[in-house]
Amino acid sequence: MRLSTLRISIFILALGFVALWAINQKEHATLTPNLTDKPLELYHWSATQSTTWEISRDQPEKQTAMQAATWHYNETTKLSQFTHPIITLTSPKAVTIIRSQTGKTLNDEAIQLSGDVQITQYALDSLTDNTKNTNPSTTLNTQTLTYNANQAELLSRDTITLTQTGSVTTGVGLHADLESGQYQLMSNVKSTYQPNKTDEFSTP
Repeated sequence: MRLSTLRISIFILALGFVALWAINQKEHATLTPNLTDKPLELYHWSATQSTTWEISRDQPEKQTAMQAATWHYNETTKLSQFTHPIITLTSPKAVTIIRSQTGKTLNDEAIQLSGDVQITQYALDSLTDNTKNTNPSTTLNTQTLTYNANQAELLSRDTITLTQTGSVTTGVGLHADLESGQYQLMSNVKSTYQPNKTDEFSTP
């Protein structure tokens, strides 16, 4: 009989320890977040206020510079993400500046830009001329754009507003060749002619 009472006492004591351990683990779990629930790191390294340059060996007059407020890179997925990127393309004939709110690129290939995308292109002779005409020869506005550096082309499926000297053209979809300076709007193209004030008020 004493042996049964002793076994019951040990069993009750063991249950008490198990209960205390369970309560302690529950409180510890509420105070310490579960590591499996923590989101994975989205990038392996980052930089702020960064600038990179690319100069062609065969054509040193062609240069590409890219600035970004922040630059995040994931080594596993080869994904780069930018905020407020500014891409400056310099060629013998023109300087082209591309801006947007955000951007990303996969495997260091085409750059996908989004949010208030703006492209301004300046004729190089206008920047070096004594008249110092700093007005861009071409300005393009849209919401999303893909820049392919290898092909020197711009692609978009969104609404495009293209402003050139004396005219404003709108359309949907874009294919542009930066080497030739040709911009092709794909559909719903409408143009408005805007004469210069100097031409409007000039007298014969």
